[in-house]
Amino acid sequence: MSGLVAAGLVSAVSDEPWYVVVATLGPLVAAIGAIGALIVGILTVRQRTAADSRSQWWARVQWAVDLAFSADESRRAIGLDALVLLASSPLAGPDDDAFLAGLSLDVLDAAEERGAGDDADFVPVDDDRTPVRPSTARPVVRVSRSEVAAARLRVVTDRGRGRPTPSWIARLAQTSDVRH
Repeated sequence: MSGLVAAGLVSAVSDEPWYVVVATLGPLVAAIGAIGALIVGILTVRQRTAADSRSQWWARVQWAVDLAFSADESRRAIGLDALVLLASSPLAGPDDDAFLAGLSLDVLDAAEERGAGDDADFVPVDDDRTPVRPSTARPVVRVSRSEVAAARLRVVTDRGRGRPTPSWIARLAQTSDVRH
């Protein structure tokens, strides 16, 4: 079929002077050029939108990092909670997950130095109830809201990087009833 169309065009073109052929094909070339410009425009808008979204995401990360390193426990916990949400974003790549995971290291190391580990149970610092425990129970480690948030950040970033999270950090991340 396309051979017939091509043969028809060749025979029609050979009978016409060259300037008539050019005048006839001009609108077709203009239409193809317009379609190409439209495609380029759409791709440019998409790229710009993605770059703007990424820039806004990074500005939020910077804000949350500032809070995460605050001396105030409440602000630090809010910053780490915000980082958990930001790490869950599709805008966060593997390199970003590695960076965000690094922000939790000092907080988790401090908890580990106080006895957090595979053999510990976690209780919120501001939980006034003293658990009744048999003598063979695991040690109890009181944890702050920021330590729980740091553990949650680590779980999310490890998942994003496809790495296993140490079991005690996963258990710490599940600690609930931490009052705000």
